[in-house]
Amino acid sequence: MTSLRYRSDIDGLRAVAVLGVVIYHAFPRLIPGGFIGVDIFFVISGYLISGILYKGHLAGNFSFGEFYARRIRRLFPALITMLVMTLAYGWLILLPDEFRQLGKHAAAGTLFMQNIVFWQESGYFDTAASLKPLLHLWSLAVEEQFYIFFPLLLILLWKKPRMLVPAMVVLLTGTFILNVVMSVQNGVSDFFLTPYRAWEFLGGSLLAWWHFDKGHEEEVPRYREALSWGGLILLGLGFGLIHTGDAYPGWRAALPVVGTLLLMEGGTGNQGAWVNRKILSNPAVVWIGLISYPLYLFHWPALSFVHIVKGESPKPVYLIDALVVALILTLLTYYFIEKKIRHSKSKWTLPLLVSAFLIVGMVGASIWQGVIPARARPAEILKFIHAIQDRDSLAGWRFLPGHKNILVTTVGGNGPQTLFLGDSNMQQYAPRIAELLKNNKGEQRGAIMISRGGVPPIPFATQDQTVGCGDLIEQFRRILDQDPRIDRVVIAARWGLYFMRDAGWKIDGVSMADDSAKKKALSELDGLITETVAKGKSVSLVSAMPTSNELDPKRMCPRGFDGSYARKNKILTQKDFMKENAVLEEIMALGRKNHVEVIDPMEVLCVDGICIAEDENGPNHYDANHLRPSFVRDKVKYLDQTVTP
Repeated sequence: MTSLRYRSDIDGLRAVAVLGVVIYHAFPRLIPGGFIGVDIFFVISGYLISGILYKGHLAGNFSFGEFYARRIRRLFPALITMLVMTLAYGWLILLPDEFRQLGKHAAAGTLFMQNIVFWQESGYFDTAASLKPLLHLWSLAVEEQFYIFFPLLLILLWKKPRMLVPAMVVLLTGTFILNVVMSVQNGVSDFFLTPYRAWEFLGGSLLAWWHFDKGHEEEVPRYREALSWGGLILLGLGFGLIHTGDAYPGWRAALPVVGTLLLMEGGTGNQGAWVNRKILSNPAVVWIGLISYPLYLFHWPALSFVHIVKGESPKPVYLIDALVVALILTLLTYYFIEKKIRHSKSKWTLPLLVSAFLIVGMVGASIWQGVIPARARPAEILKFIHAIQDRDSLAGWRFLPGHKNILVTTVGGNGPQTLFLGDSNMQQYAPRIAELLKNNKGEQRGAIMISRGGVPPIPFATQDQTVGCGDLIEQFRRILDQDPRIDRVVIAARWGLYFMRDAGWKIDGVSMADDSAKKKALSELDGLITETVAKGKSVSLVSAMPTSNELDPKRMCPRGFDGSYARKNKILTQKDFMKENAVLEEIMALGRKNHVEVIDPMEVLCVDGICIAEDENGPNHYDANHLRPSFVRDKVKYLDQTVTP
């Protein structure tokens, strides 16, 4: 198969992409839009791989076998190395449930289905992204899925040359429009799934057609300086102006995609634009581009393990150390594994790579299914492991479909209904409610829960203009009006969170941490309660239960990077909690003003001013912000009156 002429400036673009991603993952405030580096990679990939396909077809020597053999030699050596090292280190430090999830992701990695797995896993109660060491492989899965279908499509189109470009333009336009629509309707699908990313590869493919099929590869663009500088400006805007929480990819992804295309059209070699010659083709920049693939593979597991061991906000020195480790592993892999295997002439290279890849996948599947267990832990820390794993709050509840992104669940009989409204701090009470109603049938009382994790039951509250309570309140009002069986309503949430500036919740575009917006938010909550009472419903307003890192079992028995554990005894006082969540006093006062029942969990979960972290069965929480289901089922009784006669 015909090779492409080497372009040092494209390796420079790879360097820009990988540095953006790495810096964003380690220190997101430095480059808010660093994650657009993945889009740059997609465009480059579409350009280079399509160029290989076009040249092969033009020369009449295209071979599927050779094409995929090149992909295997390019991808597998570093990928296998990273997977083996991640699984080995995961066995050393991960808890059983974490290790099983890692095995699942490794198995998906060998099928190039990680994007689908992570798409299916997404949700409030799912493990945080930073705690998934193989999350970054979603982009590799998207790329390989595209290259399963695109070569087949190209063969069909090559038989009708006049249809090639129009068909690709239609596909690019169609998938871009789908991406924009889906970015608003379902951002998770838009981010992870290949059909909504295909236009990025197709942009590179069309530029490759212009260069390699139409003979413009050696041409010096007339406006190369304007093209190149324009591309650089677009990338700069993308890195600086796109933020986490924006609807993405959507239309915003056009910035890195078009910017990359303009830079690649800016020419190469001595006749290329100044940016391409002096910046992107700088030897130091090119060197980073050459190691960009293994650097991308290693940087995320290293950072993820730091978050697993040190928590959500580790000290910067740990993150810097992780990047140093990732760089060392990158260099060792690139020079001693990737380069040697990629250019090996041995007939055994491909069979051994494929076999090793499949073996890694089988090991991952065995870990996932529990055939290969996690490392045995000392008996004294088992209760902390059990607490962390005890998190299925909605077990036993029936899930009702057709409610957008809102969870609507039921339990108990078909008689009078208690409706529970709130966020994940409402969902955590589900085990106790289910326990009390588990034998209720026929005309006996039942319960309906309407909830969405991380979203407050406060009308008109929004977060970063992408997540709002609108659907939650809409479903609540609709079900309340349509179901005459409902006679009681219970509202609960982690109230204090939504009035913290860092949480990003706003009303009318103003942070709810500001006095004016807080007053507006409380007024809206007041109106919701008044409206519910006016409908003849009995209302209970639940204040917040204690939440803090001091109550997180992972913090109470933290692990070290060597897999060791050390018990720490820190306390959370009721006074300190209320100081950080002063809005709770106003919320309880609001309930009393409306003459509804006010339930304060602190009266039960704190004793003598100290919030209780554990009992004879271990920690009461499974993380910093949620009570473990078994504790709720057996010990949390302050909501009993809402479902009992």
